Amino acid sequence: MKRTFNYLFFVMLITVFSCNKSNNVKVGYLIPNEKSERYVKEREFFKQKITSMGGEALTASADYDDQRQIEQAHEMITQGAKVLVVNAVNMNTAAAIVRDAHDNNVQVIAYDRLIQNSDLDYYISFDNVKVGKLMAEYVTKIKPEGNYVLIGGDKADLNAVLVKQGQMDVLSGLVKAGKIKIDYNVYVEDWSGENAYQEMKRYLNLSKETPVAVLSSYDGMTAGCIKALDESNLGGIVATTGQDAELEACRNIINDRQSMTVYKPLKLLAERSAEIAFKMATGEKIEVPSNTVNNGQKDVPSILLEPLMVNKNNMKSVIIADGFYTENQLFN
Repeated sequence: MKRTFNYLFFVMLITVFSCNKSNNVKVGYLIPNEKSERYVKEREFFKQKITSMGGEALTASADYDDQRQIEQAHEMITQGAKVLVVNAVNMNTAAAIVRDAHDNNVQVIAYDRLIQNSDLDYYISFDNVKVGKLMAEYVTKIKPEGNYVLIGGDKADLNAVLVKQGQMDVLSGLVKAGKIKIDYNVYVEDWSGENAYQEMKRYLNLSKETPVAVLSSYDGMTAGCIKALDESNLGGIVATTGQDAELEACRNIINDRQSMTVYKPLKLLAERSAEIAFKMATGEKIEVPSNTVNNGQKDVPSILLEPLMVNKNNMKSVIIADGFYTENQLFN
C-alpha cells in the first residue's frame, strides 16, 4: 500500500512538473497593426494553437510604428519569450529585433514578411510572386487589351515588390505586344486604403484615358480604388483585383464590384508558425525545409505556402469551405 502511494505521488509530481514546464513556454507574436482584419484573425489562430500545445502566446500590435515594434519585441524577451514570431512593420529596421533576440539566446521566425539583412532563423509565408501572377492572369483573361493601373503595397515590405514582380511576369509580354499599356504604376505607403484612393483619384483626374483594369495588391487598397472609380462613374465597369479575402472585398466580388481576390489560408499559416515556434522553444527537432529565401545576409530556411484565386464562382468552395467566413456573413 505504501509502495503504491509512493508511486502515485511520484507520477503526480512528474505530471505537475511537466505541465508547469509546458505552461512556462512563452512565444512572442508581433503584428504590424490591428486595422487589417486578417491580422486580428491570425493572432487568434496563433494564440489558440500555442495554448492547445500547452504554451503561452505573448502578443502585441505596433500600429504601423517600426520602432514601437522593436521595443515590443525587447519587452517580450524580458518577459521570457524563447521564440519571436514577427510580422514586421518594416523589413529593414526589423533586423534590430533579430540582433537583440540573438543576443539574448532567442530565435526569430519572420512571419509572412521577410526580415532583411539579418541572421534570421526561419521564414514562413506564401509564394508572393504567385499572388501577383494570379491577379494578372485572371484580369488579362477578362480584359486582354487596354490601359492598366497598378496600385502596389508599401515598398518597405518586400511582399509588395514580389507581388508586383508576379504581375509584371504576366503583363510584360502583353505590354511588348502593344495589347496592354500600363498607364499608372505606384506603390502605396502603409498599404493604406485612403492613400490608394488618393492615388486612384489623382490618376482619374489627370489622365485622359479610361482604365480597363486596376491591379490593386490588397483588398483594403482596392476599396479605396473602387471609391474613386465610383466617383468617376466607373464602378463595376473596371476590373479590380485584391488580396487577403477581406469581408468587404468578398461581398464586393459577390455583388460584381470587385473582380477577384487572392486568398491566403491564414489559419494554416498561423498554426504552422505556432507549431514550428513551439518546437523551437522546447528544443524539439524540426524538419528543415528544402526551400530557402535570401534576405541579403543569408539563405533563410523557408516555407512558402500556396495562395488561391477567389472569384464569384468559387467563393463558397474556397472561403466558406475553409471556415474563413460563414454564408451568413457573406450573403446577408
